[in-house]
Amino acid sequence: MSKVIQFPADERASPWDKQQAEAFRELEGPLLDCVRMAGIASRLMSDVDGLDEQLVFAIFHTKDMLEDLLSTYIAGFKAGRE
Repeated sequence: MSKVIQFPADERASPWDKQQAEAFRELEGPLLDCVRMAGIASRLMSDVDGLDEQLVFAIFHTKDMLEDLLSTYIAGFKAGRE
């Protein structure tokens, strides 16, 4: 059985800070879902010939942008834990 360690609450954090932190944490699931869907779309598009070049660019660029956003999110999360 694992033991849960209770850390003392940070008394310096304002209600606004706590609300922002919770909102930040709640983004993780939807963000990961978006990254996965963009990856699936880009993989499916790579198997199809004769697609509109702008559509291909939009899908692949969206995938890259979402992956960059996820990296930024993870870096922010890790920075907040230090």
